[in-house]
Amino acid sequence: MRNDQAAYVTTGQDGLHFAPPQLWKWDDGTDLGSYNTQAHWVTGRSGLWLVYTRRGAHNDNVVRHRAPLFIARVDTRRRLVLRDTERELVPNKGAQLGNFAVVDVSEHETWVTTSEGMGRKEAKEGGANGRVYAARLLWAKPNTAWNQH
Repeated sequence: MRNDQAAYVTTGQDGLHFAPPQLWKWDDGTDLGSYNTQAHWVTGRSGLWLVYTRRGAHNDNVVRHRAPLFIARVDTRRRLVLRDTERELVPNKGAQLGNFAVVDVSEHETWVTTSEGMGRKEAKEGGANGRVYAARLLWAKPNTAWNQH
């Protein structure tokens, strides 16, 4: 869940009833820094992963800190993001990447797709040119979540 100040997470058993929302945090207890943009799940044999943007990534040049695009594993029991698993999927070139999607292409491959939002002249100054990205996640072992689609 998102709002103008922070991103939140909750869980539920039936899709109708949920635990109270809690702030998305790193496993050290600090705020993840995500806010006012999308976050998407990636499900894999190795666990649940979150794709997101956040503050604090040398990205004050991008509106709402919507670049770079990151992925990190989630501790589902504690509802925390594991900091040492964070990787940059799509770089910050000065353009927003906040509207993105995740698609399972096969049991061996998942894509995270996005494009550079060129709404501000500062984007071009940062090196953006309207690129379209497909970050390919290749699974070493077949993704068992694929069989559940």
